[in-house]
Amino acid sequence: MMLQTPLQGMLFDFDGLILDTETTIFQAWKEKFNEYGKVLLLEEWAEILGKSTDHLGPIDGFLKAFPEEDKRNSILQEVKQRESELILQKKPLPGAEDLVIKAKDHGLILGIVSSSDQDWVHSHLKRLGLFNHFDHTSCADEVEIAKPDPALYNLGLKKARLPRERVIVLEDSPNGVLAAKRAGLYCIAVPNQLTGQLPFYSNEGDPDLVLESLEEVPWEELMKDNG
Repeated sequence: MMLQTPLQGMLFDFDGLILDTETTIFQAWKEKFNEYGKVLLLEEWAEILGKSTDHLGPIDGFLKAFPEEDKRNSILQEVKQRESELILQKKPLPGAEDLVIKAKDHGLILGIVSSSDQDWVHSHLKRLGLFNHFDHTSCADEVEIAKPDPALYNLGLKKARLPRERVIVLEDSPNGVLAAKRAGLYCIAVPNQLTGQLPFYSNEGDPDLVLESLEEVPWEELMKDNG
């Protein structure tokens, strides 16, 4: 994908990029697996990272060990409660808030493109004081298939009303990068402590750039006027 500068828009993933919800959700489930003498491996968890919450992956097999529906529901509620406790302690990841504010101040169109649903994304953005900086959000409950399908990024681009070559995507997971590349977008990968342990390069779509944090986004280069 040939990017044309100066940039006019940014599409941000949410979970694991702006807020480290992925590590907390993994931790909550890992604790629950341990409670029942089971082990939850990162490799197994990796298959659902960046996908819609409908994808249960290893959780599905774990829950099938409990035939009673009440018990399964009880476990889901306990894990959800633990996730909430852990997530509420989290602040935005390094560089996230500064980048969002700087981009907005420079007149860029900003969007969130997330495999989570709107309630989840909007509530956390409001809690962090970032909601009003974004022009639009595209969430899992607005499309039939979430990442790695390109539908969410196609929707985000449509809402941005910008040419594809003037927009960049910021993603933290291989599934997210794949979705962005399938939508024909320039994508910067910023892996977190969990997704950083996963392979980002595939036959179908490699990130255009990989950074250690959002603090490293090459702002001057992206905003250069190439006339």
